[in-house]
Amino acid sequence: MRQYSKSLAGVVGLALCIAVSATHAADLAHRNHEVALPAPLTAGSFTTAVLARNASLRAMRQALVAAVSSIRPAGALPDPMLSVSAAPRTFGSAMGTGEDIEVSQALPWWGTLEVRKEIARADAEVARHDLQALRLRLAATARGVFADWVFVHRALAINAANQSVLGELRRIASVRYAAGRSPQSDVLQADLERTMLAQQQLKWQRKTAVVAARMNALLDRRPTASIPLPAALPAPTRLPSEAALLQRALTHPKLKALEAEAHAARAKERLAGKQRFPRFQVSAGYNSMWPDPAMRPMVGLSFTVPLDQGKYRAEIDAAQAQARRAEYALDNQRAALLADLSGAYASTREAAKSLALYRNDLVPLARDALDVALSEYSSGRGGFLQVLTAEQHQLDTALGLARAQSEYFARRAELEQLSGSERAMRSATGVSP
Repeated sequence: MRQYSKSLAGVVGLALCIAVSATHAADLAHRNHEVALPAPLTAGSFTTAVLARNASLRAMRQALVAAVSSIRPAGALPDPMLSVSAAPRTFGSAMGTGEDIEVSQALPWWGTLEVRKEIARADAEVARHDLQALRLRLAATARGVFADWVFVHRALAINAANQSVLGELRRIASVRYAAGRSPQSDVLQADLERTMLAQQQLKWQRKTAVVAARMNALLDRRPTASIPLPAALPAPTRLPSEAALLQRALTHPKLKALEAEAHAARAKERLAGKQRFPRFQVSAGYNSMWPDPAMRPMVGLSFTVPLDQGKYRAEIDAAQAQARRAEYALDNQRAALLADLSGAYASTREAAKSLALYRNDLVPLARDALDVALSEYSSGRGGFLQVLTAEQHQLDTALGLARAQSEYFARRAELEQLSGSERAMRSATGVSP
């Protein structure tokens, strides 16, 4: 029998090892599989991919499954106990073996199981709201990184366009120098400026690799995996009122999670109060060692005697302190969230005004100034320094516009994440505006 038990334990252990290995292999295969991203890549498609692939989100989902699965056991009675005993000296006797068989069931104080189940439900609510908060945070992070992806590619395109402008400027300077109308320093200065732009191009290429690695990290992929070229960022939309966003933020998943924690803490306080009362155990048995058959059936009732009420009072005090701590944490988080939201609203509004200023005024003015400077230099009415200055202003304003576009998009994503509404979640995932 002992050898059979060892064999069975070995088989079970081997089966568990195979199951764990298969699960680990499946998880590695899932992580190593690189999801195909659409080209050109949009903010919505990238965010959707992140929410489908991110490992931290999958881990949080499993935490929710575990919390929900714990609700039913929390409200269940403990397993009944079966005990069997025999008198050794009656083995083989003419009267038969003397046996005592008993079944017992532990019973907590009335209402204890309901409170335990209430605590488990509250813990599951915490896990559910934590999952929603993580989804919002990941969506905002994904949109912010995508904004950086758009910016670095726009910066590379602007750099290439300015190198082309400087190439044309060098050609004009060479023609004028050959005709004796301009000094050779103009040609050399054009070469210098174009070389400096080539150096800046290397910087933007490095930043492109850095942003791609961050995007792949969100997708749980290797850092050098290919990321498609980005589509243009969505056009700015009208901001909701600050008051509406502040009101909406009161239902943020972060706050809902803390509310559930406070509810669980209050339930634990009630549970601590019930520990002061006796816990019962009922039993029924049959004792064949009694000579009179009428005396062999047995029923019993036992209960604890909670004499040391001081320790229970201390447990109640600790539970009350934890409940107050949870309520204070909720108040603090609510105030901090509203303050962060107000600050993010101001930043988003500033980003929108800056974007409009670049788009409507600065970029057109810089472009016109460069066109005029080039025309005047070509005709001999302008100096080379004026052209270089105009070209630098055009480069700065073009980069400023691209940076303002990405900054506005990232600030808007942060604002929607802090508001925490279902509408913000749909906007973050690109499902609907």
